[in-house]
Amino acid sequence: MDFNAMLTNLKRDAATASTSERNIAKKRLKTNEEETSVSSSGASSSTPPPTITEKQIIHSFPTKRVSRIYLVCPPNVQTGGPEATHQLCDKINSKAANDVSSFMLYVKDRGGRAQFVKQAKPVAAYSIYPNIKVCASLEEVDTESSLIIWPECWTNLIDTLQTGDHQKAIWWLSVNNNNGKFQDWSRRDILHLYQSKYAKCHIIKNLKKAASKLNDEEAFIAKQVLPMTEYIPQRHASQFKDLPLEHEILYNPLKGIHYTDEIRRRGESKFHFTPIGGKNRLSPLEVTKLLSQAKVYIDFGPHPGMDRLPREAAIANCIVITNKEGAAFHDEDVPIPAKYKIGTFDVERIHKLLKDSVENYKEKTKEFDSYRDWIASQETKMDTCVDVLITSVVTNRSS
Repeated sequence: MDFNAMLTNLKRDAATASTSERNIAKKRLKTNEEETSVSSSGASSSTPPPTITEKQIIHSFPTKRVSRIYLVCPPNVQTGGPEATHQLCDKINSKAANDVSSFMLYVKDRGGRAQFVKQAKPVAAYSIYPNIKVCASLEEVDTESSLIIWPECWTNLIDTLQTGDHQKAIWWLSVNNNNGKFQDWSRRDILHLYQSKYAKCHIIKNLKKAASKLNDEEAFIAKQVLPMTEYIPQRHASQFKDLPLEHEILYNPLKGIHYTDEIRRRGESKFHFTPIGGKNRLSPLEVTKLLSQAKVYIDFGPHPGMDRLPREAAIANCIVITNKEGAAFHDEDVPIPAKYKIGTFDVERIHKLLKDSVENYKEKTKEFDSYRDWIASQETKMDTCVDVLITSVVTNRSS
């Protein structure tokens, strides 16, 4: 099923969360208490069934219509995750017909607790997103009709913000960057947004596992899981369009360096390898310029989500070669031609592929045109994802 068909089905199937879920849970709690009482007074040899606790009742899927969405983000940071968060804020607010507003909620991690940062503003680079609003005070968040979306790297802070009742969501822009911190998969009150097929598989696997342990299939609720992509803005690419190709092969020195070192040892006499940054971090402008002057970008590190660098490299007309780790395993996340994805590390095969790519660059780079078209379509896909989110938490909710 293609992306648009999947989203059409999500829109069709999105339904109001039934308020009977709480009643079902309470009824099951009462039944379990009665069965446990009977067991303790008589047939002590039988094992009591799993119980639904009061905590699980409290953590029911919310039914209150959302009127404000807050996006948690560290202040003064221009990297992939924070930029995606500002994109989402901009997209939600651009939907003028919808009765919902979105705000950036800037926080810092202070010893394992979320601390609100007053008077923070978006960095200058995010001025290309004209519809960004900023939360001025935590007092405005103190309502059940507020939804706070947390980045997956800060799930440990999700219950620490000093504010009243509000709804919660996690945006899984990666899987690996969570480092296993989130383990509360039995909670029904958390909405999970996935940026990649890799993240979707991770979420659903863990939700089903939690449901199985509770002996309660209702604990796995399809409406808890929604798609939310992001996109690569065309910020600098045009100004570097006609630069000479001074670099043959680029690599990320912070990812999979042991593989990259082996490739370099095999091919350094033949090819010139250039790191993207290293000890000194490059600015986004410098990265774009470097990519625009290269023929090939290789990435043999982990792919914790639908990473930006392979997409940015392709936009800059690089040939992209990856492994099949993490999100790169899924063609839905990294849809490059199959021969440019290396399943089993084979330095000789990679060397031959690099040789062919460098020597026949003008011909081989055309093989990535469909990947570039796919990347260009992601902003439109994000618009559709935002529509699905609003349908789920606003349109299909009771007041």
